[in-house]
Amino acid sequence: MPTAISPMLATPVDKPFDGPEWLFEIKWDGYRAIAFIENGKLRLVSRNQNELTQRFPELKDLPNFIKAKNAILDGEVVALDEQGRASFSLMQQRTGFRPGGKRAAINADVPVLYYAFDLLYLDGYDWRKMPLEERKRKLVSIIETGGSLRYSDHYEAHGKALFEMAKAKGLEGILAKKRDSIYQERRTTEWLKIKIRHHLECVIGGYTEPEGSRAHFGSIVLGLYDKQGRLIHVGQAGSGFDQKSLAEMWTLLKQRETKKNPFYGEVEALRKVYWVKPELVAEIEYAEWTASAASGKIAQSGPKLRAPVFLGLRDDKDPKECVLGEDFL
Repeated sequence: MPTAISPMLATPVDKPFDGPEWLFEIKWDGYRAIAFIENGKLRLVSRNQNELTQRFPELKDLPNFIKAKNAILDGEVVALDEQGRASFSLMQQRTGFRPGGKRAAINADVPVLYYAFDLLYLDGYDWRKMPLEERKRKLVSIIETGGSLRYSDHYEAHGKALFEMAKAKGLEGILAKKRDSIYQERRTTEWLKIKIRHHLECVIGGYTEPEGSRAHFGSIVLGLYDKQGRLIHVGQAGSGFDQKSLAEMWTLLKQRETKKNPFYGEVEALRKVYWVKPELVAEIEYAEWTASAASGKIAQSGPKLRAPVFLGLRDDKDPKECVLGEDFL
């Protein structure tokens, strides 16, 4: 029985597709974890070979729902929101991890589940050289769904339909896996991931200091207006710029620099923030809202966008048109 396994990783692609040689799965937005089950005891290991067993004590009953003495599963530890969707923001609340390496208090009241989607080893037999379709067929036969364990089902051939369903339900995306793929402990094109991204126009109210070799600025500081006309901070976007657009944006920011904070309340940032007059509108691509925002709760510091990317400026939009959605007002 292997004692260490590096998870097989998927290559990102831009668009969903159909194909009879592919199996399609929901992409769970949580912590990837290899589950080692040996003589009724569980050991959970992250993709970076960090021990997760003690971090999620409620998963210790997982071996009770596997019809095997020894097994190795691949899956995802997830926290579900009120709509039953996997939420990475809730996982961050549970673990206390924050972007940029910051730590907060652990919220043990956020429950987690383990979604198993692959079988790597079973009672003396290594399944990694078997085709994916056979591994999943065997996996579902030994799982008794209950307690902390769930089976992550797959859908045959119709990736576009699954992608649209995932998009409608506000999920992170889907995975496409060759049905005859063997398990390789590396990133491969036998598995593909297609993420769902959202677009939004935001007001630029500042910028942060650059870091390392980056020139001009680190990220633009984004905001949206609430019903009271207050500019609420919703995050920073540092990616999406090339050298040309970085220099062009820098010129526009310097022209609008001010000492007055245009935002309502303080702005959370890891580096020093410089304020600009809220005159520029940026089109932003993002993954999701944070948990507090998704539940309609808005603190003074505001809801936050996860993984925002700068796409370009919108000179056809008035900054006052950039408002928080009805869920947050």
